[in-house]
Amino acid sequence: MPVDVLLFGAHPDDVEWGAGGIALLLRDSGTSFAIVDLTNGEMGSRGTPEQRQLEALAAADFLGARARESLNLPDCGLVDSPGNRRLVASAIRRHRPKLVIAPFWEDRHPDHAAAGLIARNSQLYCALTKLDDPNPPHKPDAFLFYPLHQFEQPSFVIDTTTVFQRKLELMRIHRSQFEKTAEEFGVIAHGLGDYLFGLESRDRYFGSLAGARYGEALVSDRPVRLSGLGDVLTLLGR
Repeated sequence: MPVDVLLFGAHPDDVEWGAGGIALLLRDSGTSFAIVDLTNGEMGSRGTPEQRQLEALAAADFLGARARESLNLPDCGLVDSPGNRRLVASAIRRHRPKLVIAPFWEDRHPDHAAAGLIARNSQLYCALTKLDDPNPPHKPDAFLFYPLHQFEQPSFVIDTTTVFQRKLELMRIHRSQFEKTAEEFGVIAHGLGDYLFGLESRDRYFGSLAGARYGEALVSDRPVRLSGLGDVLTLLGR
């Protein structure tokens, strides 16, 4: 089923962390969207793939996503390759979104960076008429990218103040990512308080760049075409 927006993440909680507020705003506005996770997060120190899948589906239900699926690519092994670009392009051709949102391609986590590069470089594949794919060609209107650990200067800041408390509820669904202690792992591990403190600090920072209490950032890899100053005023909410 076609959706207006398709959101990609490298792991089952990446979309929620980097664009969970955006997804909640999409839900509130009646805009349809789906989520595609590139991996199942099986290499993470916390949680099993089965736990993470259940949490991902519960989070999708909380968000009101039309669908959530995994491409089952290897966690800690994501690479920007022609084959992986085709897989992402196939998902885009199947869901036929107007807008694609994916991780920013510069990040300290190799999987986040690779996911962004795969999505960015899949754009050509989406519209190829000779691509061996069961879904017809489709060209989204735009691709935008959300920073995770890399605090890139954003092209846009989406004011998520009205949905931030619900975003905290959303993140609590991924309880496997913070429920065990450092002693159980034998490594440094953060509890729920640290986890949510980091999230709030990040979203406060992005919001502050645009005069909002909380915000989520989006980066465009190319200039955004506007038809006139009226579009600028619309972007400014005037």
